[in-house]
Order: sequence, then C-alpha cells, then structure tokens
Amino acid sequence: MPFLPLQAEFERIRDLLTQQALLSQESVPGDAFLRVINQSDYLITIHDVEYYRPICINERLQKFYGFDHAILKGIDHFYYLKTMHLSTYYTLIESMAFFRNDRSGYLNLKYKLLNAQRTWKHTIGASKAIIRDRSQKPKIAMTVMDIARQETDPSQYEQYLLLTAREREIVDLLCSGLSKKEIAHKLFISHGTVATHVKNIYRKLGVNKFAELSMLVDQFGQLNH
Repeated sequence: MPFLPLQAEFERIRDLLTQQALLSQESVPGDAFLRVINQSDYLITIHDVEYYRPICINERLQKFYGFDHAILKGIDHFYYLKTMHLSTYYTLIESMAFFRNDRSGYLNLKYKLLNAQRTWKHTIGASKAIIRDRSQKPKIAMTVMDIARQETDPSQYEQYLLLTAREREIVDLLCSGLSKKEIAHKLFISHGTVATHVKNIYRKLGVNKFAELSMLVDQFGQLNH
C-alpha cells in the first residue's frame, strides 16, 4: 500500500505536535509549529478545511513549488491552485466532501502537481483533521505527500475527459433520466449499441452501476462552476 508510509509519517508528526502542545488554532502557523513540520522529509500542507484553503507548507514543499513563503496568504492561494493539474481538480471536491461529512480514517488521493521547474509530477497524499473547532467539526487538516514512485493510473476525471463525444452524450442522457431504450430511440441507434456504450463508459470510469456514475458526474460538474 503506497499510502501506508504517508499515514505513518502523519502519525509521527501529529504525535510531535501533541507532545509540544501545538495542536491548537492559535499555534498554526507559528514558528514552533513550522519547526515540527519542517522536520519531515515528506511534502506537507496544512489546510483550513472550513474555508478550504492552504495555511502553510513545510520547507520541502516550499522548495518543490519554488514558493517564496511557507505561510500562504492572499494571492498565494491563487498560485497554490495553479500548481494543480486540471485532471486532478476533482480532488478538491473529494476533500471538501470528506471533511464536511467528517468521515473517519484517512483521505488518500493522487495528485498531479507543477514543480518549480515547471514539470508536472505525480504525487500521492494522505490527509486527516488534526484540529477541530468548538463544535468538534474538522477545522485544520494536514496532508502528507510524496512523489509517486511510478506514474499513477489516470484519474477518474482524466478518464471522464477522454470519453468520446457519443459516450458523453449517452452519459448526459442517462443522467437526465432516460432509459437505454429511450436513448436508442432518441439517437437512432440500436438498444444493443447503447448497452455497449454504457458498458464501455462504466469500464473506463471504474464504476459498476448508475448510482456511482451519477455521483461522479455530479462531482465533476461542480468543477465547472
């Protein structure tokens, strides 16, 4: 499991922060807090998951991006978003849903990030809340990332973008509530042809039923708003 070392590092850093009484909103992103996350050989981001924006990054990630500052403010948030490849924007939606629904465990994701040399790098990351607000909702989270040892498989969003025009048309019609029979009639093609398209769509996107397809389309649609 490629995410297990990231999760182990997450636990190590969180334990150090706990030992030094730095797991409070007042401590982030203070000098003592930054010193702890800078001890890691991994790439670390600290996020405000209530407003979903980065607060700070460690020295290794700062060097990776070529940023001037470890603490991110104002226009820095724009440049941070620009480092993320369009094909992995869906991770923003997944992250927001994960923390807003206060799911248990780790959020394990794959990213494609732009480094200081203007080269896209495949990375993997494990995220989890480290500080909660007064109502015990996730407030601040930490993501521990590393460069992928090998190129990762295309994301579902990349596969979605690679669907043919006909496949995208059928996806839209399915999500509008039409049956395969109704789609065949509307597009002047056979029911068997529609069934084959649907089978190929499911295979490409890694889903097994319409409910999963509908959820993906809903998530990906949010990226365009």
